Amino acid sequence: MAHDIGLVFVVIGTVVIALAALGAVAVRGDVFTRLHFVTPVTSLGGPLVCIGLCVESRQPWVIAELIVITLLLFVSGPVLEASAGRAAAQDRGVEAEEQPAGVRSSRWR
Repeated sequence: MAHDIGLVFVVIGTVVIALAALGAVAVRGDVFTRLHFVTPVTSLGGPLVCIGLCVESRQPWVIAELIVITLLLFVSGPVLEASAGRAAAQDRGVEAEEQPAGVRSSRWR
């Protein structure tokens, strides 16, 4: 029974990840539109796969490793997406580039 439950979670998580990847490739749009397809991978697909693998494994150290990896993905995913969006906005001139703290602007011109 645990094998079936774990398999269901892994399959659902994998489907979410595959659909997000297909959506990012299929959508004709700019970087900002495509960034929306990365969010389900880090916030839904990864945790679902982790739950399935934890149920399937039933070994404490493996479960601990999977939880740490998933938490890192869950926490760092939105930060990386925001920084990629900010870099794209600065590249296109939509947002002004920030200067390092304590540096005079005349020095960098």
